[in-house]
Amino acid sequence: MIQHYSFEQWLEYAKDELDEGKRTQMEDHLYGCDQCLDLYVQAVEVEEAELPSISDVAAFTDQIMLKITEEKEAADIPVLQPKKKKSFYQSSVFHYALAASITLVLMSTGVFQSIIKHTESIQKAEMPMKQEEVKVGFVNKTFSWLDTFDGSTKEEKKK
Repeated sequence: MIQHYSFEQWLEYAKDELDEGKRTQMEDHLYGCDQCLDLYVQAVEVEEAELPSISDVAAFTDQIMLKITEEKEAADIPVLQPKKKKSFYQSSVFHYALAASITLVLMSTGVFQSIIKHTESIQKAEMPMKQEEVKVGFVNKTFSWLDTFDGSTKEEKKK
């Protein structure tokens, strides 16, 4: 059976008065329990009512942003070095231009046409052989089928 948490326990959770293990356990429980989720929302609303109101929201935001900046500087976050500029030979534009140039040279010299003619000659040489094999196989199957009729008619005549 599911163990539900009381309103007081959710209030302690909202006030951050629980240890990390218990907090994790209660958070996991919230994912599957709507009843406890309602109690949690009520506890957060009660806790929210007890918090002081912020009179100047813009000044508060500026203070928080200033503290974040100071903490980043205090943490000695390594400054990223600017990337070294690639040489022209390492750029992709150079590689595309080189590939296009080579393609144009091969097309203008007729290399692609000779390759196509060579492959067509190979295909033409293979086609008659394949067609002959198919024709011979078809004729052989037809004769064997006809032979079955001849054999049955000869046996009927003998009787």
